[in-house]
Amino acid sequence: MGSIYGIHHICVNTPEIDRSIAFYRDLIGFTLLGRESCTFGEYAMLRLNDSRLELIQPKNPDANSFGNCGSLTHFGLAVRGIDEVVADLRAKGVQFLNEEIDDCDEPMGGLRAISLLGPSGEAINLYEFKRDF
Repeated sequence: MGSIYGIHHICVNTPEIDRSIAFYRDLIGFTLLGRESCTFGEYAMLRLNDSRLELIQPKNPDANSFGNCGSLTHFGLAVRGIDEVVADLRAKGVQFLNEEIDDCDEPMGGLRAISLLGPSGEAINLYEFKRDF
C-alpha cells in the first residue's frame, strides 16, 4: 500500500546558487549531496541530519517559479507507491495541478512527481525518488 511518510525537502529559489550553497554549507552546516545543471536551471540538494534543502537558480524565472529571489517555491512530501497515493487522494476529492505523474530523469538520479495545491494555495509536490539519498 502506498504512503506519505514525511517532508522530503524545502525548496528555495535563489539568484546566486554558489552564494546560497556556501551559506547553507559553510555557515549553517548542511552537507552538499549533489549539484547539477538541469534543463530548468542550476540545482543543488543539501542535507542537515534528516532535513533536506533544495536550491534552484531558475534558468527562466516565471510565475510558476516565483521569480528568482530567495523565495520558497513549494514543499515536497516523500512518497512510497506514488500511484496508489495519488489514486487515494483523488478518491478523497483532492485536485491535482496535472493529470499525469511526471517521470523525470533529473535531478538526483530521477523521480516521479505530481503537484497539488493545499487549502491556502500552497504548492505541495509528491515525490517518489528513484534512489534514496
